[in-house]
Amino acid sequence: MRFGAREGKVSEVRKQMRLIGTIAVIAMVAVACGGDAKTTDEGGAPLVRLAASSSGEAYVGQYRAAEEYGDLVGISTEDALTEFESHATAAQVTLAGRADINSGGLTQLLQLIQEGQDFRAFCPVQKDSTEHLVGRTEAITSLDQITDPNVRVAVDSPGGLINFIMNLVFRERGMNITVDDLQNVTILEDGGLRLSALAADEVDVGSVDLFEVADLRDQVGEDAITVLSVTAADADFMANIYFAPKEWLDENTDVAGRYCAATLYANRLQASNLEEYERVVNKYIEGGVPNDVTEGIWNFARENEIWPYNTDVLDEEAVRTVIEVSVASGLLDESTLDLTFEDVVDTRPMDIANDLLGGPIDTQDVLDGNVPEPSSS
Repeated sequence: MRFGAREGKVSEVRKQMRLIGTIAVIAMVAVACGGDAKTTDEGGAPLVRLAASSSGEAYVGQYRAAEEYGDLVGISTEDALTEFESHATAAQVTLAGRADINSGGLTQLLQLIQEGQDFRAFCPVQKDSTEHLVGRTEAITSLDQITDPNVRVAVDSPGGLINFIMNLVFRERGMNITVDDLQNVTILEDGGLRLSALAADEVDVGSVDLFEVADLRDQVGEDAITVLSVTAADADFMANIYFAPKEWLDENTDVAGRYCAATLYANRLQASNLEEYERVVNKYIEGGVPNDVTEGIWNFARENEIWPYNTDVLDEEAVRTVIEVSVASGLLDESTLDLTFEDVVDTRPMDIANDLLGGPIDTQDVLDGNVPEPSSS
């Protein structure tokens, strides 16, 4: 089913914002600092600089995989992560050469490719999502009411993961609408900002992470919030990937593979062991996280296989789904329908990661705690 973007004010604003974003990217590249970036740590181990746009508990294991487990696969354990509230800013930093790789949604990568940037995905980070679309009960109790002009909806900027998720859920629910059809929107790119806006009664609907639902209900009352959609139950898609300039991947294929192996090992190990997941989360989240929150995320991730254990989830079907939904949603031009899998994904690092990990692993082995360490050679 195809459901094109509605023509009108919102669509025009989106086009203008995409143009502004492209100009900003070009500007960032133009002012990029000269000089060679640091490529190894003091011990000579390869150092990979990651730019990301989420600090949610569900992502900590992946984003800190190099620091925690990099020594097992022969890469640096030095902190080389920079986080931003905006996925667009994270992409601009990578474009400007201030980061080696980026973590974001496939739509974000495809927008860069569409604009002529030679980037490729090279590792899956998160499948589906822990996101929940929630509403203030006094304003909305059913997802069908979301187009009501009196319902204030927090959305992402064009190309953002949340917009893609919302459009995919709308399609899977058979609603025949996209984010463009929403009448009363506010752009809030960060989950924390959406949480705060919902709590302050500044918006009526927003997508928040699993752990943030309980936080929101604590602030406004259990019955004051209605869960309109659980993404993992309503949709199946490749949510988050690592991507990098093709030139960097050509020059650092082995390093990219090792980085991917560390990430998938983090997924496997932390999904198999609640104590390990809690250790990593509490190490990197300032002030720590209550055990009931980490356990809730951990159980949800295991039940819905949110954290990829193997590379095969980033396949041709996954890429095609994202392209088709994004084009039908007005997030990508129709020209992207002509892209091949090889235009979007570099499988060489994933092949290296599989070798280092000793091959694919069965989900039951992860659940049973049978997770072997990776090799460094």
